Amino acid sequence: MGIGDAKFGVQVGIGVVGRAVAYVIAFFGSILLARVLGPNEYGVFYLMLSIVSFLDNPVTGWAEGCRKRFTEDGFPSDEALGSALLAIMVASVALTAFAWLFSPFIRSFTGSADGWLLLAALYVGVVTYQTSNEILKGTEYFGTSPWVQSGRDMMRVIGQAALVLAGFGVAGMVGGMVLANLLIAPVVVYAVGVRPRFPSRDAVRTIWTYARYSIPSGIVGTAQQRMDRILLGFLASTAVLGNYEVALKLTLPAMFVAGIAQDGLMSRISNRRSRDESFAADIQNNLANASVFGIPLFFGALTLGGPVVVTLYSNQYSDAVPFFAGLALFRLLRTQKSILTGVLNGLNRPELNFRISLGVFSFNLIAGVALLFAIGPIGVVIATVVSEVFAYGVRGYMVRSLVPSVQLFPRLLIEQVLSGAVMAVIVYAARLALPLATWPYVFAVVGLGGVTYFAVLTAISHSFRATVVAVARDAGLPVPRFD
Repeated sequence: MGIGDAKFGVQVGIGVVGRAVAYVIAFFGSILLARVLGPNEYGVFYLMLSIVSFLDNPVTGWAEGCRKRFTEDGFPSDEALGSALLAIMVASVALTAFAWLFSPFIRSFTGSADGWLLLAALYVGVVTYQTSNEILKGTEYFGTSPWVQSGRDMMRVIGQAALVLAGFGVAGMVGGMVLANLLIAPVVVYAVGVRPRFPSRDAVRTIWTYARYSIPSGIVGTAQQRMDRILLGFLASTAVLGNYEVALKLTLPAMFVAGIAQDGLMSRISNRRSRDESFAADIQNNLANASVFGIPLFFGALTLGGPVVVTLYSNQYSDAVPFFAGLALFRLLRTQKSILTGVLNGLNRPELNFRISLGVFSFNLIAGVALLFAIGPIGVVIATVVSEVFAYGVRGYMVRSLVPSVQLFPRLLIEQVLSGAVMAVIVYAARLALPLATWPYVFAVVGLGGVTYFAVLTAISHSFRATVVAVARDAGLPVPRFD
């Protein structure tokens, strides 16, 4: 059975639980590490990680091309995996040499004479894990990918905490990350279930026809995604970047469903398209459910952002509060945009994503720099939100042009917005009534908001009830039928 025949909702459900576990591990790890390191060193590590995330795009873009061909009926899957592993080795050698040549520049922002070595090691660890995991997303078990991430994050947090508490600072953060990535990558390759083989010229040529667009699209997309961090790190301060990173981590649950669904949807559309099978219903279902966590998180950030940030991360991160609501809106927009991105890639139109990303990045860069100097760091977030609106709108138009039956605003999405609005009223009233100076009250109000949102959504939405029951039934759970 291939991904085109897999129980998609079950795999997404497995992935969402895995993503939640990974988030909890990473989240509490970030609280510990952020408190020990402080905003400055914490920001230095994430500046390095942002640079690595930009530089790894040629490899991850190639890996996406390998995944695309891996899902297609008739393409040799062993050569697709072999092509991805070969790219890891070539890129690791090239980046290490590059980092050594530019070691004086790297030393200037890391504050370490061995900064180039830290950057090279971080790069090798990241591309090894990301590339192997990319192929796993092309199998019928794509929902296990977040569980792999959970295992990786458990090892990462333990390693980083041990090294940071031992006094290694930023080097400890890098060492923990690299160790976890290199230990988990062989497990991922084994889970793919294919023995890698050295690729033929024909295989490389076929992968390249897709990767020639996915690589530059990934570079531009990552540049836009990481540009906030780079601008704040270089033009503001690493302390501001540390505050931004804290706010960004708090908004990550918004992508629990969308992040899993995007990867699976791209592979599913690719597989079904290669077999001349219908996939429009898959697109519609994913658009309807992608924002189920993003909507309540946005309303929660508007009404309860300040107490949550200060309670979890302490008063030294109080400057992160203004970023929280803006980044929550950004994540909400991205939940929908990511599905549209996966659709275009699955339809073998990566060049459309590249052109859109290039235009959005150009606007975001100019607007981000201008607003940073005009109104301060919050201007970077505003520019990013506006850019995401543009990216969503253009991709929505493209998808509607290619698959006219798709509706961008399904009824379930509207019902989620209404449920979020009701939740916001209840949470705001509770905030006015309760003293939120201690964590039990803050967590109680957060819990009240979550219960309110899902209770209202369950009550008013037949589609939501039917989706939950269908997924549970596909998973083999005994559930009643809602008619």
